[in-house]
Amino acid sequence: MAEAIDQETAAPSGPIGRAIEVACTVFAVFAGIMFCAEALMSVASVVGRAAFKLPVPGDYELVQMLSAMGIAMCLPYCQLKKGHVFVDFFTLWAPTGLKRALDALAAILLAASSFLLTWRIWEGMLEMREYGETSMVISLPIWWGYVPVAPAFALLGITALYTFGQELTNRSPQ
Repeated sequence: MAEAIDQETAAPSGPIGRAIEVACTVFAVFAGIMFCAEALMSVASVVGRAAFKLPVPGDYELVQMLSAMGIAMCLPYCQLKKGHVFVDFFTLWAPTGLKRALDALAAILLAASSFLLTWRIWEGMLEMREYGETSMVISLPIWWGYVPVAPAFALLGITALYTFGQELTNRSPQ
């Protein structure tokens, strides 16, 4: 966690920082691909429904599953790039040190929450797989949707720990 962040590009440096950045970027790119596939499928379904009375079967189920997976996969990148919404109304007056301390506290709480969610998502996925739960229209196994979500939350936890370390060592971009 002691890698520096390049102040001009705000990019993590050092082997750990670069590895985390690559992993976050890969997850975000795959999420973007899933969002594009979701959009194309939705267009095909709307056009098929309107023109031929043939929508894509299970389009709502697929949109729901792909959206959940994509959103979860974008969270680590958002954390790394400080892209989360900050409500700084109460801290506008605060000195930089206090803001960093609050950011560090938020990062460590996010890490703890992410690891807890990773565990529970994993357990839920195994349970859904064991019981064979499927979607209603196309009988898609529900547990498939959890496959990228558990690693995404694990990566979010790792990324939050990394940003926590950056805040503590004063290496986070302003």
